[in-house]
Amino acid sequence: MLLDDLLSRRLIVLTGKGGVGKSVVGASVALAARERGQRVLLVEVAAPVEAARLLGGAPSKGRETEVLPGLSTLNLDPAVVMDQYVRHVLPVGAIARRVLDSPIYRRFFAAAPGLKELMVLGKIMVLEEARAGLAHRRRKAWDLIVVDAPATGHGLAFLKVPLAASRAIPVGPVGHNARRVLELLRDPKRTALVVVAVPEEMAVVEALEFHRLAVDELEIAPAAAVLNACHERRFSNEEEAEVLRLTAAEARGTLAPGVPLPAALRAARRQIRRRRLTRLYRGRLGRGLPIPLVSLPYLFRERLGRPDLQLLAERLEAA
Repeated sequence: MLLDDLLSRRLIVLTGKGGVGKSVVGASVALAARERGQRVLLVEVAAPVEAARLLGGAPSKGRETEVLPGLSTLNLDPAVVMDQYVRHVLPVGAIARRVLDSPIYRRFFAAAPGLKELMVLGKIMVLEEARAGLAHRRRKAWDLIVVDAPATGHGLAFLKVPLAASRAIPVGPVGHNARRVLELLRDPKRTALVVVAVPEEMAVVEALEFHRLAVDELEIAPAAAVLNACHERRFSNEEEAEVLRLTAAEARGTLAPGVPLPAALRAARRQIRRRRLTRLYRGRLGRGLPIPLVSLPYLFRERLGRPDLQLLAERLEAA
């Protein structure tokens, strides 16, 4: 079972082209893990609209916030994470405040290449290692951390930062932490990288390219791929043929009170076309990716909520 394999890890990192629904997939994975009794933290990076709203919870405001029993969310702001790191390495409050208030520090943080990404990944590593408290010293605070990483192009750069930093900074705490982060990401027993796409040309092309670059440049083999928002079959072969026949014949009339037949036929043809495109792109991903591939259905909702995520979680459970 795909979910058995993914949930055996401690860290799941989701990446994909912008707009493919990584937040929805991440929330569904987190919900599925919670249903299995795991303590789950869903982490987002500078998300303008947090996944907590899909689960009926309040925004995290930079703190671990429980939205359901056993399921918490956290939206990481890179600037806040960096400030926390400064306070950690400079425990004297007055000195830390002087550094944080310095315009030089702010300019350095804004301009230093890869620093934001390294700080965020370092924070995720700390969360992965966190303990539940003195009374549970041997117990990890979270059974699973699900990370909604930046979109594919920036996502690759995001994951490459610890590799670049480990090579560029051979000594000191920054280089040491970069190597620890890289070790975590490359450990297949602790981390699973999941590529998310939708049945569209650019999303599928980026998913295939990301997989290649992850293996070749990062030495990280993605564990699975998710094709989200798939249009599933609604008509039998005979029904599809009849829709096309009636369309070609320019059939008129009404399908039901207030439902003109031509309008119904147009909607049916769109569904047939999208279903065929879904099949085409699923085939391309299946042939191009040597990893398990699961499809999740397109949900015809103006606004998704917890029942929709529950449905997707059940699909993941059955994959």
